[in-house]
Amino acid sequence: MKVLITGGTGYLGRGLLRRFHDSWDITVLSRDEYKQDLCRRRWPNVKYKLGDVTDPLNLSHVVRGHDLVIHTAAIKYIPEAEDNVEECIRVNVDGTRNVLTACEQHDVQVVCLSTDKATAPLNTYGLTKALCERLVGSYARRGVRCTAVRYGNVIGSTGSVIPLFYRQLETQGYVTITDPYMTRFWISVDQAIDLIMEAASNAKQGDVVIPKPASMSMQDLAGLITGHDESKVKSVGIRPGEKRHEALLDHAESVRALDVGHYYYLKPVWTNSVFGEPFILSSNTPPIILQDKWMLEQIELARTV
Repeated sequence: MKVLITGGTGYLGRGLLRRFHDSWDITVLSRDEYKQDLCRRRWPNVKYKLGDVTDPLNLSHVVRGHDLVIHTAAIKYIPEAEDNVEECIRVNVDGTRNVLTACEQHDVQVVCLSTDKATAPLNTYGLTKALCERLVGSYARRGVRCTAVRYGNVIGSTGSVIPLFYRQLETQGYVTITDPYMTRFWISVDQAIDLIMEAASNAKQGDVVIPKPASMSMQDLAGLITGHDESKVKSVGIRPGEKRHEALLDHAESVRALDVGHYYYLKPVWTNSVFGEPFILSSNTPPIILQDKWMLEQIELARTV
């Protein structure tokens, strides 16, 4: 299978390369030549293209001939998105539209990545990803083979707080948390990849596939990393655009979520689907509370990706 990964030198992209570099014919599209060089040393059989999802002509050329596009490229950091709203819209919304259009032109299947921050969005990043999900539904309505996945934090990913905690411990001897009672959903990189494959293999066009993940509070996570030394944890207050708790499904949209076991398939708005009573899938009332042992194992594994 010929697969194109946009933003493929990022943490999730590297996870995909690690798992599939021997079984897929993979092309990575990204704009950071240094990261491409690092990936090329680890996976020399993968093809690498310099480019940007905001360039529709080049993107169309690169997409042609592939069987599947996994669209991971995005501006993901909340503070940077708030400080660069127009660029965030250009990359996340316009870039996703360009990817969908290129896949429509060349009849290529595509899975787009979203985030729990798209649920009842509060910040620019979440708003752009909510629009991306609607774009997936819109393109699916006219026949494009597209789906999306929505999930929380990937353990150890570049944008997650875990690498930051370790850097802070090394450089300043303590970690900073914005709110000790804040909770977040966490999944491993392999769980994120399994979610993508679920969307690519089983979901219907326009579906947003959502896992039923475990969560952990920032206080518990900080304690885990500091060896439960309270003197090494300092609270600094919630940043603009942050929520105390994240949700993967909110009250209003949950009636469109079809429960298929390990996942929910959130149907597009235009289907007018109703599957049951409304509910909220929130990180402060999760299906599972993360266990310390599993979290530590996943943190160690993340360092190999």
